[in-house]
Amino acid sequence: MCGRIVINGRVWEGGGTCKWVDEVLFLPLQAAAERLGASCRWIAYPQHLEVEKDGKTLILEVGAEAAQLQGEEILLDHPVFVEKGMVMVPVTLLCRFFGLFWTYVEDVDAAVLSRTEPALAGKRVVIDPGHGGDDPGIISGDLVESAFTWDVARRLGDLLMLSGALAAFTRQQEETASLAQRVKVVEEARPDLLVSIHFNSFLCPEHNGLETYWYSSWPARQLAEHVHKGILDEIEIPNRGVRESAFHVLRHSPAVSVLVKLGFATGAGDQQILKDSWLRERAALGIFRGIRDFIEARPGRM
Repeated sequence: MCGRIVINGRVWEGGGTCKWVDEVLFLPLQAAAERLGASCRWIAYPQHLEVEKDGKTLILEVGAEAAQLQGEEILLDHPVFVEKGMVMVPVTLLCRFFGLFWTYVEDVDAAVLSRTEPALAGKRVVIDPGHGGDDPGIISGDLVESAFTWDVARRLGDLLMLSGALAAFTRQQEETASLAQRVKVVEEARPDLLVSIHFNSFLCPEHNGLETYWYSSWPARQLAEHVHKGILDEIEIPNRGVRESAFHVLRHSPAVSVLVKLGFATGAGDQQILKDSWLRERAALGIFRGIRDFIEARPGRM
């Protein structure tokens, strides 16, 4: 069973779940219809379900080994079935009808579906996971900043690439990278955006919360505000605000850049978020949507 579904950067909160049947991943049709604005109509005789979106029609019959897509017969790896009131459909069929790409994120047991986002297609985003290699960053119990910043960065990169963007990293998982090396990566990649990911620390475990930083330019401030809001929409974490600061990567990056401090590694509350892989996935979703919203708000200027 798979209990989580993400469609176009949003978690579906409906009652249904995904399900693997004979190595085929099935999703509740209602999830895609709700998230993507499709209409569904049940025809009593002969019994079948019609799904309509943007002039395209998909006809499904429960138990049948084929579906009709715009009049073309599509053979199925496993028949459509109903479970707990949900019409369960192979993910490959849903993606073909809706024009989506999909992946299964095993460690959080989630199916992630996304279209090629018009705003993101071809855009270059460099992701900067803080610290790494010989520089572990903050160590608080079993929480090591460099490992967790890489985890969030990897998840964000996967989301961006699934949506048609081009993602690059200033370092790989166990790699050491100086500030100068990180800036050089950005200069050579010539990205549209840079997102740097770090954590915070303080002596007092009562200090918790999200901070997002920008430097110098109005577009950077706008990106910071979009990213900050995106994260707050996804995870419950104290809001410590959007701030300006002259961090090295922000000061020297030629791209529109922000630095996210995704909670306090030393914070009693934030540690519970940072150690939860699903909440890290959702934090990456929030950053992803912030990037998308920022670009969509600046048509023709990127």
